[in-house]
Amino acid sequence: MARPAKDGIDYFPLDVDFLQDDKIRLIKAEFGSKGILIVISLLCDIYRTTGYYKVWDKDSCLLMADAVGCGIVPENITQVVQGCLRRSIFNNGVFQMFGILTSAGIQRRYIRAVSTREEIQIIKEYWLLDSSDKKDVPTSILNKVTFKTVNSEKTTVNLENNAVDLQINPQSKGKESKGEKSIEQIGSTAKAVSPASPPFISLILRDNSEYQVTERQIEEWKALYPAVDIEQEFRKMKGWCDTNPSRRKAKSGIKKFINSWLSRSQGQKEIPQPQNRIKNDWDEYFKNSMKEMTHDLP
Repeated sequence: MARPAKDGIDYFPLDVDFLQDDKIRLIKAEFGSKGILIVISLLCDIYRTTGYYKVWDKDSCLLMADAVGCGIVPENITQVVQGCLRRSIFNNGVFQMFGILTSAGIQRRYIRAVSTREEIQIIKEYWLLDSSDKKDVPTSILNKVTFKTVNSEKTTVNLENNAVDLQINPQSKGKESKGEKSIEQIGSTAKAVSPASPPFISLILRDNSEYQVTERQIEEWKALYPAVDIEQEFRKMKGWCDTNPSRRKAKSGIKKFINSWLSRSQGQKEIPQPQNRIKNDWDEYFKNSMKEMTHDLP
């Protein structure tokens, strides 16, 4: 029986100036050396499995944290992935639309690594390269590329109801170019409908999953509780959830927990500080009374 065709590749080129790339340096500056380890681990997993993309969800995050080790927890992985999306190490438009991690650079390296294969299958919705540019996709490789489509039921947006044309005809470079540009349009369209807000902090829940608190939510809570340092209170909440595993909240109750916490903090801020007003008023009354009593004494 013939061995099934392998999707991934056994190795990928890592440029000698990889660590000098500004995007990678920013990841290191924000997350330290563990951030670099996570990025390299993600790239290895992408090239090893599908070759040019990775479906990203909670299970993928948990498995990646377990694979990397070194004291890295799922929250660290999530933060680095978000950092990579912000800095275009991974394409944010495709991620928002389909929940996958990929980039033009990853795809460019992949198709060159598998150029000796008789057929190169690519999911057309994930395609980020310019097929009309021979420097991007050499003709010898393009002739081997076969496009397939994702199952629309598994995507975050129903492709049949999407107004953007996703059709890519590998026989027509003009149509391919139009289809490829639509990927960027998809990203901008999805962003306009449901703009992603960067996460500010994560609160661990009873089932060890995480509730992502976004920066947009932080701004909303600031308006609701103006007397409270919202960012600091969420840091306190995180510390409380981390150190009280038996009292953590379920997903259905986390918002009630947050609002109760902030409401209590707001009330404490509005309570006036204790003063010696009563004592001072009595002292003043006593002094005035003594003056009146002794006024007529010789």
